[in-house]
Amino acid sequence: MDMPFSYYADRESPWLLGQLMDRNANVAELRKSAAGKLLSRPLVKPLVAGCGGALSQRDVLALAHADKAIDWPDLSKPALQGLEQVFATVWQDFVLSFAEWGKGRRWYDQTTRNRQNLVVQLGFASDHAALMGRYFGKLQRKDLEFDGHPIRLTGRPTLAWARLDICRETGHALIEEVQSDWLRFARDEVEALQSGRPQVRQLAMAEQYEAGLVRLYGKIWPRVMMLAVLTLLCDQLGVQTVWMHQPEAGVALKNIHGTPPPRSLYTDLPRRFCFAATRDRPPFLRSLPKQRTKRLPKSGPLFWRLELVG
Repeated sequence: MDMPFSYYADRESPWLLGQLMDRNANVAELRKSAAGKLLSRPLVKPLVAGCGGALSQRDVLALAHADKAIDWPDLSKPALQGLEQVFATVWQDFVLSFAEWGKGRRWYDQTTRNRQNLVVQLGFASDHAALMGRYFGKLQRKDLEFDGHPIRLTGRPTLAWARLDICRETGHALIEEVQSDWLRFARDEVEALQSGRPQVRQLAMAEQYEAGLVRLYGKIWPRVMMLAVLTLLCDQLGVQTVWMHQPEAGVALKNIHGTPPPRSLYTDLPRRFCFAATRDRPPFLRSLPKQRTKRLPKSGPLFWRLELVG
């Protein structure tokens, strides 16, 4: 099953703020909360400036659901102006697809529990097809994919994916992994060509393709992936509390050996989305046996936690 997922710059900020605020919120009080940093984000800041100190959740969420909010009645003038700004910007038409990961072999699957994860796959937006057509050259799709990872091998290539352990009984979910191979493998191909025998045209095309990838997706793919995951969990599955591994604790609990995942994905990304650092654990992980937890850091946070109350 494919699910369309549109993204425009900073869409995550009004969506997240809408989940973290009351129906009508005092801006001064919001600034003191975990959501305070969202008030200065590009899509939200003009709305805050024009709200007279009392911010409507409906106005905020209109900017996160612009495709639907065009028909919403009784939006404020600043919200309508914000929608005009959204419709004047570039929209990227990503596609979500879904898979399962894990065979109950925790040590191999890098899962915290001996159970399957839901995989959310982020398929490239259609602007990638034009980039491939222009610069892909002699590269083949298989050069930028690893079929041992939970990617989609047909249809649009997988830009990134996230693995989720969801407990519907408690309304909690753990983000096990956020990862992208495609951009990293494209960089590897360029470096391999640069270090090999001169292949001037092939190298030039690979460099231009990789530069286009970075320009279109290099900064935004983690944000798009996280927003897709959170909207799925909150809006579709009714999850209220989302957890994510801290870097060192995640390596220990998932039995990762060798090169650890990029630290920024497990620090900068959850901070941007207002997760709070904690030594607490998801309810379904609080009774792990001691042999599983002996490698955990003795101090400092073990997880990130986000409470979605909207």
